[in-house]
Amino acid sequence: MALAYQAFLKKGIDLAPLGWETNGMFIPYFCTPKGAKVLGWAGVDGIHYCIIRGFGDMIFAVSPMNVGDYVHPIARNFEDLLRLLLSCTDMAALEQCYAWDEEQYKAFLMDCPATPDQQAVLDAIRSKTSLEPMEDAFHYVKKLQAEFDLSAIPYTEDYYDEDMTPPCQRKLLSGK
Repeated sequence: MALAYQAFLKKGIDLAPLGWETNGMFIPYFCTPKGAKVLGWAGVDGIHYCIIRGFGDMIFAVSPMNVGDYVHPIARNFEDLLRLLLSCTDMAALEQCYAWDEEQYKAFLMDCPATPDQQAVLDAIRSKTSLEPMEDAFHYVKKLQAEFDLSAIPYTEDYYDEDMTPPCQRKLLSGK
């Protein structure tokens, strides 16, 4: 994955209009997994995207404002992430997919068509990578998430700190 991501960076395509920022310094959150390499962030609500040591090329969304599960896989690798973006035009659709049914996902896509800036980035991705949009992006992400054991994600001690994650939230996370 690192090579695919690094090769993409050399193409000079700025994903910021699609909700993937890389400018500035990122400071990890209490729920940033242990061993995470942050690749980008949304610029809102602490949402960030990473790979996690031990899970290969899989891309995860980390959403500190969620109650319950803070981390979800969103793509098997960076190439799939780009193909998903070609289908849904914005990282918000991928980050929120875990909580939506298909009708909500489709409503988001209808309500949030690509802006001219987003379309320019999507066109650049297509022309510089020769990738095609992911067919059935919603079910790809849902299947990936259904097959993934969230309890396998390692967290730092901050995650277990009662000031950072109160007991009521930890109960929701563990189901007990």
